[in-house]
Amino acid sequence: MKDVIIVGGGLKGMLTALFLHDAGLNIMLVDQNELGRESSWAGGGLITPLYPWQASPVVSALVKDSQKHYPALCERLYQETNIDPQWLNSGLLITDTSQHQAAQEWAKIWDYPLQILEGASLTQCEPQLNPQFGQALYFPQTAQVRSPRLNAAVRAALRMRPILVSQHQAVRQLHSVNGQIGGIYLGNDLFKAHKVILTAGAWTSAFAEVQASPLQLRPQLAESIMFRTSKRSLQRMIVHQQYYLIPRKDGRIVCGSVFSSQGLEKTLSEQAQQELRRVACELMPELAALPIHNHWSSLLSFSENDEPFMGEHPTIRGLYINAGHGSNGVATGLGSVRALMAQVLA
Repeated sequence: MKDVIIVGGGLKGMLTALFLHDAGLNIMLVDQNELGRESSWAGGGLITPLYPWQASPVVSALVKDSQKHYPALCERLYQETNIDPQWLNSGLLITDTSQHQAAQEWAKIWDYPLQILEGASLTQCEPQLNPQFGQALYFPQTAQVRSPRLNAAVRAALRMRPILVSQHQAVRQLHSVNGQIGGIYLGNDLFKAHKVILTAGAWTSAFAEVQASPLQLRPQLAESIMFRTSKRSLQRMIVHQQYYLIPRKDGRIVCGSVFSSQGLEKTLSEQAQQELRRVACELMPELAALPIHNHWSSLLSFSENDEPFMGEHPTIRGLYINAGHGSNGVATGLGSVRALMAQVLA
């Protein structure tokens, strides 16, 4: 009998397993594929919504908490595993200045420095940005992590602990009796637990217990491309019309966005690749001379109100859900895990 079984081995599932184990609980972690290889691996790693002032107070609070605790988490993981998650305070430039007043009001409420840059000050901040963009909003304290490395570090930390991990086998169904969760079924085998946490991203909606709850989730497909440069030329993260451009420490540059989806199926679109390349080259003309080094996709889970749900199932005691983070999985992820952990341990 486990204290907690966690279904979903993405970033949030792995962090939940790590934190709850370190709090003294007996944990099992289950994923239908390999730990940390779905949307958690594929994400851009921005620790912010693309347009932070458009986020709800719930999302803003979670992001604030994530931003506060990511540096210490990344340093701890680096010391434990020798894998650097590459937390980097890049700063964020947003090309759309039409909502400057709303952005400024939000920044004041949530205590973020915000500047509006133009002309020489903008060029000095980011020399690689196309000069056709004459103005931009600048959040100098917005940071990023490198998602594949963060996931690899958490995965390595889990391997150092006596946590039962099951990979490459989907949970067939949940086990509950009289409104109380009792465990999960892997194949025909029942694994019992006092509590179960569903944090399986887009696949969370496949469980009948979630479908029968007020939580409504819809999958969306995100696609990204990557350029490889010989040096770190781009300095700032850039957001432009729901697209993002992110520089890595080794010179790689990622461009991504969210596209429509037709269910729980990952696809790669040539049209999306061309659109991502067009936007990337529009923002940074130097990229036009470079080939696309990689192209990948992932499925994200959006809630009806674009706020993640973190809490106990409304009718099944002991069943907890952490889902619906949309494109903010990294930005709200750490904060949501900390919030849910407090409920589970209460």
